[in-house]
Amino acid sequence: MKRAIKILSFALVLIITLLWRLPACAKYYGYGTIREFMIFYTVHKEWRSEEITTKHFRVRFMPGNQAEAELVLEAAEHFYSPVTADFRFSPRTKIPIILYSSRETLNKSFGWDAKENAMGVYWAGTIRVVSPLTWADDNDAGKLKEIFFSSGPMAHELTHLVVDYLTGGNYPRWFTEGVAQYEEYKLTGYIVKGAAGSLRQRHYSIGELTTDFDKLPDQTLAYGESLAAVQYIVQNFGEDILLELIHKLGEGYSLSYAMENSMGINLQVFEERWQEWHAPPLLER
Repeated sequence: MKRAIKILSFALVLIITLLWRLPACAKYYGYGTIREFMIFYTVHKEWRSEEITTKHFRVRFMPGNQAEAELVLEAAEHFYSPVTADFRFSPRTKIPIILYSSRETLNKSFGWDAKENAMGVYWAGTIRVVSPLTWADDNDAGKLKEIFFSSGPMAHELTHLVVDYLTGGNYPRWFTEGVAQYEEYKLTGYIVKGAAGSLRQRHYSIGELTTDFDKLPDQTLAYGESLAAVQYIVQNFGEDILLELIHKLGEGYSLSYAMENSMGINLQVFEERWQEWHAPPLLER
């Protein structure tokens, strides 16, 4: 049974990876179906877990972790309204969240190396998050809630989900990371540690950010540039244009075409102007 699940998991990851490399239109029309299947598969793979729900979410967790699951659910509902209002989109069904007791168990669910330190991940319709207890040394419930709401991953991962649905999975990795960080900063004041200062260094090209985002040696710089690129769009064209870009991607167009249509410049010109632009500093609140 375990072997069959591993084979199926590998096959699904391979299919999604290949789909990700298809042209924008082809990816758009195939991705939604696979995402819905992956939601079903991911949730039911956790059949030994327990579940609690609210109007917009359902959280799966292992027995004994209900208190943390309730905090995750509370944070998710807290950010649901502002995120969905900003993007003018609400999912039609409850959003599944899988709670893991540690980074190691989250990494294991993806087959990642143990050194990976993600505390939250959005992938194929499901949000996965590490227990809030790992976010703070202080076990005081009030303090834990404050820390998890201000620096936890819920606003960020929920934004990833909304962008994914609006675009049909048709977006470059750097773009969705930039949008998620921008929305997260708006709502919580949180930015990736060191990201604001990283832009004093050299730039990665749009090509590098698009094809090799997760393999780039300086991840802080990659995240910082993604945020700065979205800042450039918002500050020079406005949030409505950012939303228009997202909707154009959702119609199956490439990002370059969407920019040309909505901003009057293609991706190459955007890259030249953005890299000459000096992003205003963002300070952690």
